Amino acid sequence: MLKVVSVFLLVLGVVLFSIGQWMAFEIYVNSKLTKMSQNVAQFTYGLYFGESLIKLPNSSENIFLIRAKDGKVITTNNTVGPLSIDDFTFAERSKEGNYIYVYAKKININDYLSLLVDKPLTLGVSLSGLILFLFGLFLILRNTGISKVEKVVSMPDENLIKRLKALRVSLAMGELIPRESLQEAKKIVEDIIKRMEGEK
Repeated sequence: MLKVVSVFLLVLGVVLFSIGQWMAFEIYVNSKLTKMSQNVAQFTYGLYFGESLIKLPNSSENIFLIRAKDGKVITTNNTVGPLSIDDFTFAERSKEGNYIYVYAKKININDYLSLLVDKPLTLGVSLSGLILFLFGLFLILRNTGISKVEKVVSMPDENLIKRLKALRVSLAMGELIPRESLQEAKKIVEDIIKRMEGEK
């Protein structure tokens, strides 16, 4: 019964942990996509109305830069600033001397972990799954340890086997016991020895 409960806790723990992580990842990706969509909408709006320096609502997520062949540059206000280019992936497109560069911030584990802390439901589901998994694992390991100890305790003693063998020999040689009882005693001793040697 304990083994079934342990396996159930392991499976339930994995399922809950996976659900919590999936919820957190979905929230993280959707919020990131929302911020990027807002930036694209703002950049398109500014471009349509002829702005050359466009302020983005979520400036840490995107950088946009257009360089025309006549030298005109249209960019976002975060092009020069504390942002590191290594934190971004980018795509470039060019045609007839006109270039456009679009930078998008890479997925960051620190942002993901801070989202986990900000969203207690996802953190709670993940932690409860992890705790159940570890508890189930502990029960399985403890149960395995107990069964090993039981096997060690039930192992026959070498001296006992030697004594029983000696008893068998002495019974075979002695004429003190009637023949029928002697045969029965030898049979019992041999059965005990076989069973004990079989348990090893």
